[in-house]
Amino acid sequence: MSRDTRFANRVATIDRLPLARVALAAAITLAGVHKLVAPAPWDAMGVQSWADTLLPVSTRTWTLANAVGELLVGLLLFTTRYTAPLAAFVFLSLSGTLCYIALAAVTGANVGIGTELLVIIAIHDIGLAGLAARVTLDALTRDS
Repeated sequence: MSRDTRFANRVATIDRLPLARVALAAAITLAGVHKLVAPAPWDAMGVQSWADTLLPVSTRTWTLANAVGELLVGLLLFTTRYTAPLAAFVFLSLSGTLCYIALAAVTGANVGIGTELLVIIAIHDIGLAGLAARVTLDALTRDS
């Protein structure tokens, strides 16, 4: 058996769930850390004027609460427990964010950042949502 064939066989047998789970965990954890360290840019992307009355707390409190939640979910995703529900939560949360971005784009609402940055965030969140969906489905398949 050639070296290339052996390498291809090893790659084919790599368990991809931990890699995807760890990548998702790292992204969510780092977002939480950044929100705690530098909340101002995240505040600017938060719920703005037209939806501000829906929040029972200030935008900064909302940002910091999200940071704590992201840290908790991200750190738990580094473990092998509760992968499916945690990844599903991330998927649903990112889907909600994408709906918010779409609503802001359709209504022309001022969300505190430029349209170009909003598009970049949407692209990023589509990728992360896809990763979260994949981790969820893989974990559900593995658990059943």
